[in-house]
Amino acid sequence: MKNLFIKRFLVSCLITILGIIQTVLGTRAGYNFGYIIAFLGGILMVYSTISYITSRKNKTLQKELSKEYDERDALIDGKAARFSLIILVCEIFILMFLTNYVEIPTNTALFVVLISLIISDIVSRKYYNHFL
Repeated sequence: MKNLFIKRFLVSCLITILGIIQTVLGTRAGYNFGYIIAFLGGILMVYSTISYITSRKNKTLQKELSKEYDERDALIDGKAARFSLIILVCEIFILMFLTNYVEIPTNTALFVVLISLIISDIVSRKYYNHFL
C-alpha cells in the first residue's frame, strides 16, 4: 500500500485555505459555508496525520510477522514438494510397470502425471496449512 500522507496533507491544506479565503472574501447575505469547508479541511488534516503515525508503528510489527509467515510458507512449500516428489516417483514406477503390458500413449501418460501432481500439490498445501 502506498504512503498517501503527503497527498492527503496537501489536499487538506488546500481545502482549509479555500475555506479561509471563502470566509474572508465571502460577501453573501446568507450563511457563509467557508467555516464548514475550513473545518472539513482541518478534520482531513488530523485524519491524515493520525493514519500516518499509526502506519509507521505498524510497519515494524508487519516486518516481524512477515518473517514468521515466510518461514512457515517455506516449510509448507518444502513439505508439499517432498510429498509431490514421492507421488511422482510412485506414478513413474506404476507407469513403467503398466507399459510392459499395455500400450499407453505418451501424451496420455504425461497428462495423467501432470493432473495428479497438480491435485497432490493442492491437497498437500491445504493439509499442511491446516495442521502447521
